[in-house]
Amino acid sequence: MSTDLQAVLQQIDDLTPDQLEQVYRHVVQRRRADYWLIPGEHLRPIAEIMQPVREQAASMSDDEINAAIDDALDEVRRERSEKTNHSD
Repeated sequence: MSTDLQAVLQQIDDLTPDQLEQVYRHVVQRRRADYWLIPGEHLRPIAEIMQPVREQAASMSDDEINAAIDDALDEVRRERSEKTNHSD
């Protein structure tokens, strides 16, 4: 761990509860912005891709939607497993 990071962590340890809450909020905001920020030019293509799914889901029951989600998750897991097994 770098000396600078150690100094920052020590300073965080010395903060009051209110100051620590401010640091926490700052970190959460930074992580959210980096993780969830989608450039505007990508939103329209995503909406277009998802439109058939929305239309199909509109006529499905909650159980049917949950089953479709489970099937999709199983497929992703199979693909990951196959990818892992083929990389040996």
